[in-house]
Amino acid sequence: MRTTLVCLAALSLIIGPTRLAAVQADGGLNVMLTNDDGYRAPGIAAMKVALEAAGHRVTVVAPLSNQSGAGMSLTTSGTLDYSLQEEGVWSVDGKPVDAVALGLVHMMREDRPDLVVSGLNFGQNVGADAAHSGTIGAAIMAIRAGIPAIAVSVAVDLREREQSTPFSSTLQAFEPAADLVVEIVRQLAESGGSGLLPPQTALSVNYPAVGADEPEGVRFATVSTFRAFRRVYSVSENGPARVEFASGNPERAEQGSDLALLSAGYVTISVLDGDWDAGRDSWEPVLQRLIIER
Repeated sequence: MRTTLVCLAALSLIIGPTRLAAVQADGGLNVMLTNDDGYRAPGIAAMKVALEAAGHRVTVVAPLSNQSGAGMSLTTSGTLDYSLQEEGVWSVDGKPVDAVALGLVHMMREDRPDLVVSGLNFGQNVGADAAHSGTIGAAIMAIRAGIPAIAVSVAVDLREREQSTPFSSTLQAFEPAADLVVEIVRQLAESGGSGLLPPQTALSVNYPAVGADEPEGVRFATVSTFRAFRRVYSVSENGPARVEFASGNPERAEQGSDLALLSAGYVTISVLDGDWDAGRDSWEPVLQRLIIER
């Protein structure tokens, strides 16, 4: 995928200097692999195969069941069941954030990961929808614990949900998406230094639903304020409300944003820090209207 390699060559220039924390003697990293679709999901399986084929050591610590939409939610009290499903594969009966946290304090406590990879997620996590994403929530948990992270999602085309094999383009894109993540990791690792990414930094990678075809290219993107999906609520007088996904309005998305570029067939890479602070420019208009001691 020549267009991908050309675009990724500018990675360190876009996000600042990258540093390699610890590379094993064979050139591989120690990776925690997680997701929000569950440890048996096809996306996480594809990502595991690609990482291991590239020489990385992979430990899966992922939710027992589908936790899509969990965002940054976590278990605050009580118990968390976990099980070793097979060698190097752990399931956690909790949220994606729980899986990462438990993985760091228990499963990988004596073998701290160099990187957390969250995905491959079944469905895009762009724009305002990213705030609800358990895939991204897991990555943010990792960087808050001091571990660099990459969240990676493969888009769905809702027009394909009625196919005999629903979302076939997404399933076919898993392998090239996983290969792209491996290439990103390689370039970050080979840039040298003391850490894969700057502190408190995660990457959010979104791969278009193009099946086995090549995407238009790779672009760095801002996070859109618009949504890729609308939630449609059907409410009956006495029954439960039914919630369904419908496509959003990508044509309204800001130029250069993840939603706009992904909708045009590009792989997007966005840089996240998990910071909720609006910044000084947003503070001042509010402070001017509040009579408080400051």
